[in-house]
Amino acid sequence: MAIFSRSLRHAGLFVFLGVFCALVGCTFGDSKIAAMPVVQVNQHTLTTKEFAERLARRLKAFDALSAKDPGNVRRAKEEIIKNFVLQSLANDYAQTNHISVDDSELETEINKFRSSYPDDLSFRRVLAEENLSFSDWKEELRQTLLYRKVFKKISESNPAPTAIEIQQYYDQHKDLFRRRERIYLRQIVLDDLTKAQQVKDEIKKKDFADVAKKVSVAPEAKNGGLVGWVEKGSVDVFDKAFALPVGGVSQVLESNYGFHIFKVERKAPAGSASIEEARPLILETLRGQKEQAAFSKWLDQQIRASHVLRDNALIDSMGVETKAK
Repeated sequence: MAIFSRSLRHAGLFVFLGVFCALVGCTFGDSKIAAMPVVQVNQHTLTTKEFAERLARRLKAFDALSAKDPGNVRRAKEEIIKNFVLQSLANDYAQTNHISVDDSELETEINKFRSSYPDDLSFRRVLAEENLSFSDWKEELRQTLLYRKVFKKISESNPAPTAIEIQQYYDQHKDLFRRRERIYLRQIVLDDLTKAQQVKDEIKKKDFADVAKKVSVAPEAKNGGLVGWVEKGSVDVFDKAFALPVGGVSQVLESNYGFHIFKVERKAPAGSASIEEARPLILETLRGQKEQAAFSKWLDQQIRASHVLRDNALIDSMGVETKAK
């Protein structure tokens, strides 16, 4: 019998995800089965009910056929277990090292998410579609913020990349630093052809950047229409400006975004970025690699030193059933 189920509308179907167990005496709503531990990490326990809820949510992204594919189900189970182990060890580390997320930090992050929705009702509707209560989502967000702090604490003692490491990375990844012909571009964008032609005449007598600030409807208008460096082939309409000389101003050019007037301020031929130009990207990459290596080493040590138990028989006994409406 199903010990957990929820209905989901997916691609015109109602999909019922039911987690089953083949154990003797397993019945729907059986509190003993629901409370059985699937995974234990030190003092932390993931129950059958919690595991089933997470499995149902994770499989919601699939269609009815894919949701019960054995490979997808197996991978979803392993991801749930991996995340629970990581969460448990991070919580233990945070407690030992007095790391926490206070209510003001949490509220700031919540407001960032809410601000991307037109109103609070829309925000909560999305949570409901994911079968998440606000309190559960809030706790998941707190855990995410805590994990970030733990990750930062573990990796903060990493040594900075050395000059030798930077040079080696540059030498071994030169393809990453090759670039096409570039122009340093300003533009004015208008939504009316007649007005654009009038502005084209106006900039013959006035500073291009000043005019862009006043009349351009593009986001970069506040910066005098400065687009910055643009590589050839990146945007079709910008490619038309490559024929201009340095200091040249284009005719009015139409695109899906409106009517453009370009000014080319600098040009750079195709070539490779120097090591100094590439240094910021190399530093960011090497720091990320060092941080990930340090965290992986810490995680391996914690798993070896912790009591991590999983009930493989119970995990394997859980399956998924899908039914069309």
